[in-house]
This record gives sequence, structure tokens and C-alpha cells, in this order.
Amino acid sequence: MRKLERARQHKEMKAYCKKIDRAFSRLSEGCSERVTKAISLAGTRQKEVEGGAVCLPEVALFAAGHRKSNNVTAR
Repeated sequence: MRKLERARQHKEMKAYCKKIDRAFSRLSEGCSERVTKAISLAGTRQKEVEGGAVCLPEVALFAAGHRKSNNVTAR
């Protein structure tokens, strides 16, 4: 009985995935070649964020020399 239930679920999932694939292929048929190329290259153009430039919560207190604060010290 359990095998039949799993097989039924698998069959339903396979049909659902096929339905989604058909919908996406139908959507992409109307796209021009330029749009299709732009969509496919969108993921490859993104650059990875490298460490280094990180937002600090009170960066203005440390960066601006003319805004010296009495409560911020280097010690």
C-alpha cells in the first residue's frame, strides 16, 4: 500500500513539473533573441561581492574630521 502511495505522489509531482515546464516554454516562445540572450546572461554578469567595503553603523563619527565627538576616542 505504501509503495502505491509513493508511486502516485511521484506521478503527480512529475505531471506538475511537466506542466510548469510547458508554461515556461510557452512564455519564452514570444521573446526575441535579444531578450532571451539577456535573460540567460543575467546570472553570469553578476560580480561576487568581495570583502572590504562594509557599512559601519557610526562611520560618520570616525570619517569626518570636522565632526569630532568627545565620546569617541582611539584608545
